[in-house]
Amino acid sequence: MTKRSSNSNGHSGTRAKTLVARKVKRADYEGVQIVSPRTTYIEPGVAVGPGTIIHPNTTISGKTSIGAHCRIGPNSIVADSQIGDEVTVFASVVEGAVIESGADVGPFSHLRPGAHLEKGVHIGNFVEVKASRIGASSRAGHFSYIGDAKVGKDVNIGAGTVTCNYDGATKHQTVIGDGSFIGSDTMLVAPIRVGRKAATGAGSVVTKDVPDGAKVAGVPARTAPTTKPKLSNSSRSGPNQARARARAAPTKTPKPRTSVRRSQKLPARQVRKKRG
Repeated sequence: MTKRSSNSNGHSGTRAKTLVARKVKRADYEGVQIVSPRTTYIEPGVAVGPGTIIHPNTTISGKTSIGAHCRIGPNSIVADSQIGDEVTVFASVVEGAVIESGADVGPFSHLRPGAHLEKGVHIGNFVEVKASRIGASSRAGHFSYIGDAKVGKDVNIGAGTVTCNYDGATKHQTVIGDGSFIGSDTMLVAPIRVGRKAATGAGSVVTKDVPDGAKVAGVPARTAPTTKPKLSNSSRSGPNQARARARAAPTKTPKPRTSVRRSQKLPARQVRKKRG
């Protein structure tokens, strides 16, 4: 029994290795460079475009298509995902996601089902994206969780940002407008909307919608003042002009004070004699 099971597993393993070897060989024939065929696993049905390089310890499975001139791996897993041209997936996990041309992911990041990165998006290290669409040229460089979110174009998401999408019962959506700046360590408590070209200060806990162009900061976040305090004429003109005006102003010369000590006062008789 044990010997038969061992043979069965051996034949199965041999067939799997043969299937992988055939797939790798066909990929090489189509212009795909497999750096280490022994550590690369590509399932049948996977499409890989010419000029793509697949580095060691990479597994590509399911209904996956990879465009031309991509870099996949090392140490990456791609499953049931569509990847455009000139995309980099470095030491990361991509499952059920869409990555458009020119985007890059990793190292050590995770795209979960429903993640959609538009053209030129940068996802750096230790970033998790789930059921979210991130607009073209937006960036999330470090230590962030983006879940159930709609992020506009050219948005900067600072390190430590979290979309707080789950209240213990229901998932809620976060919307971030085009050109916004999300400061480091910002907590976005969904449901919430951050307007276009708005900004949050570092460490903010945002619980209310942020209007377009507004700046918020604090715990909880409040709108920062946008008007400058009014300055007096002297302050507005600068210190040099203020000193010049002070020198030009007429000055009152104080009258000399004559003081006589009590010990120096003359007796009344002597005063009358001197006057006489």
